[in-house]
Amino acid sequence: MAFEAVEARVAPGVAPVGASDAAADRVRPQRYDLAGAIRVVRQMETSAARSAVFAEITQKNAAYRLVDRLYSRADARLIQPLLLFVYMLKCVLSVGPSYSEGAEAVSISQFPNEHRTIDRVAALVPDVRLMRLTLSHRQLLARGQWREAAIMLGGAGRIFRFLRLLAHTHSFMPAARIASALAFYIRFTRLFAGNPNLGAAIVASNYSPEAVGMAAAAHRHGRRVIYANHAPVPANGAVVPPVLADCALFYGSAIRQTYERRSRCLAEVALIGQPGTARPMQWRDRVETIGVFLTAGTRVDVLQSLVATIRLSFADARIIIRQHPVTLLQTNIAAIGIKDPLTELTIGSPLDADIAACDIVICGNSGVALNVVSGGRPVAYLASLDDAGFDTNGFVQSRLVYAMPWWTDDLYDRLKAFYQVPGWAAIMQSYDAAYGIDKCELLSAAAEVLARHLRLGPSADVSEVPAPDLRQVA
Repeated sequence: MAFEAVEARVAPGVAPVGASDAAADRVRPQRYDLAGAIRVVRQMETSAARSAVFAEITQKNAAYRLVDRLYSRADARLIQPLLLFVYMLKCVLSVGPSYSEGAEAVSISQFPNEHRTIDRVAALVPDVRLMRLTLSHRQLLARGQWREAAIMLGGAGRIFRFLRLLAHTHSFMPAARIASALAFYIRFTRLFAGNPNLGAAIVASNYSPEAVGMAAAAHRHGRRVIYANHAPVPANGAVVPPVLADCALFYGSAIRQTYERRSRCLAEVALIGQPGTARPMQWRDRVETIGVFLTAGTRVDVLQSLVATIRLSFADARIIIRQHPVTLLQTNIAAIGIKDPLTELTIGSPLDADIAACDIVICGNSGVALNVVSGGRPVAYLASLDDAGFDTNGFVQSRLVYAMPWWTDDLYDRLKAFYQVPGWAAIMQSYDAAYGIDKCELLSAAAEVLARHLRLGPSADVSEVPAPDLRQVA
């Protein structure tokens, strides 16, 4: 079962995630495994960008702040590993709903954009019976969860050795996320072992603990892994995890190029374009509505100054401030301190509706910029709007979006000149393969690739798969 990975001492070398190199690729894993999954999560969760997100969550959420404080003061030999084990239990028991009988594939998703990504994949192959799993606190006490809890408790002694190592090397948030990768691997290993009809795992992330845990469990049991990106891949991000899936569905060729340049992509790739309907750029005679779409690490002082500066030029304009979709990262409107009847904060409203309502959208380092230009509205990138590095997504570097130093009265004219340059549409199509073409033909070709992988059956002989030494990746 899954616990042999916790106590095994024999391990193939697992090289760090990095750009593809022929010599190095011969010793790197060609498929997902537990050690590789934990390594990806560790690299993501200990990066500077992730540390900033954790700091923001801790600042905004009292419950996380309390747990972090208690953890930092607890004994590293017993209490900290115990808290990490409780977190693992929470992860295992949050998986649901109840498993579907006769399913041919299984998916995992947590956030709305991931759910929508799985919706798109499922729509390509409507005749495939899909077991759709999500993570929710509402499922903690669901029927059958006691059995999963008992199995985890039965293996606690073996797991604790790994958790003590995590406690000595990482603070609570990264340690908990790394531990959860093992928790999900254990849960999904049992799922595949008990359901031989499940031929594939479908994931909407290649770095979240639940996604890589499922991918590693699937490959451990010879099942195929299908990966579909739920957001643009930051071309200049600190960490770009590899794609070791059997099949990958990307928005456009730019995403594949980013994986190949910054990491590895071993999957057969099909392009499906951006979600929603791609529209040509639309221009108005007069700017009436200005959007400011936020992401993690929003600098409230810059946002305040931006709104005040816009008001000097457009006293009667409507300003829409769109929140980050993840609740834990939303900015308190009271903290923004903007008391303007023409400035509104949207929370949970449909993205397409917010885009359509705007004449200009100002973004920081947010992947939503791609949604906006695909939806036919010009984007002005303001690097100072958040704490991330300049052009994390690479949109300015590729000339997909216009970079503004600050608001100026002629900004709309500058945007018109930038987005009407010959060749911009070709750049846009590299990010959204459906831009300017018949999307039905694109999706039909992707469906053929996807269906072939879903019906191929086991993808490798796993009778002799060595278990990793987790001490090497904690």
